[in-house]
Amino acid sequence: MTDGHANDGHGHDHAHDDPAEGPGHVHIHDPEGHVQAVETDLEYFRRKRLESRVLHFLRRGIITFADLLGADPGSGDETPWRERRWADADGPIRFVEDELDRLVKGIATATIPHAGAEAVAIDDTRRERGDYDPFFRIAEREHLGRGGLDERLEAVAAELANTHRLLAGFTRALLDRGRVTPEQLDARREELARIDHRNGARITARAWLDPEFKQRLIETGRAAVRELDIPPGKLGRLGVAENTDEVHNIVVCTLCSCYPHDLLGNPPWWYRTDGYKQRIVTEPRATIRDMFDLDLADDVQVRVHDSTSDVRWMVLPQRPAGTEGMSEDELA
Repeated sequence: MTDGHANDGHGHDHAHDDPAEGPGHVHIHDPEGHVQAVETDLEYFRRKRLESRVLHFLRRGIITFADLLGADPGSGDETPWRERRWADADGPIRFVEDELDRLVKGIATATIPHAGAEAVAIDDTRRERGDYDPFFRIAEREHLGRGGLDERLEAVAAELANTHRLLAGFTRALLDRGRVTPEQLDARREELARIDHRNGARITARAWLDPEFKQRLIETGRAAVRELDIPPGKLGRLGVAENTDEVHNIVVCTLCSCYPHDLLGNPPWWYRTDGYKQRIVTEPRATIRDMFDLDLADDVQVRVHDSTSDVRWMVLPQRPAGTEGMSEDELA
């Protein structure tokens, strides 16, 4: 959408994404896109974040196979997939998205610095997961992505459950060996909960400092966000629009309030108003001037991006003047 033309790119209406409106309003227009995103993210975090870390700890004697096999990971929901009951057709997809989020946060919790060994260097992590030598790469689950949507959901749910069991056993082994304490894990969980709303700032700061990351972010969206170990939430696909001297971007959800909550927190109040939704499409320059006191030059192109339940948009702002020399943490 550019200068007042709104379209979701697929000829679809929006799905409601306002928690206040209840689950009955949710409807996913691109279920296969959501499932594919979960499959891809699961494989990334399983191979590059969890299993490679477990192997690193085993090779260096931080834990042993006996520790891992003897750890009691506890039991989750053992209800067979085909016997589960869902509130609506979107239930299975939302379930695997939530399980993926829980897994990513669990991996980030378990990979805190541990007692009795040096911190794992980034280079060691890359070597262990096969970034430098393909011989060490952990195999992908080839059956993921095959079959119809129901079969794919059942398969990815099973792989999520298996990976959760490995994570639980790994965490239990670290506790049993005294490598971490329950208090350290609790503190890490609290820390992760606090930074959720700052994820957008972390992404922006990295993009300002790392041109290659910025290019990947603009081109791939969600895939680049994985590099920061940020849980993907219910993003579906993530579109990233960069503000430049020639282009100013702004986002709207014309039918509801679709928004990348997991990256940016709750949307501002005006984002939900009918007045903003209607006017930003037909009069983007005037709306930006009146609402934000920003008078864009005539030669600056305005692009309006329509967020949906399947594609959420984030604007990458220009780096402010006077921030040269600031670190990534300071910028975020």
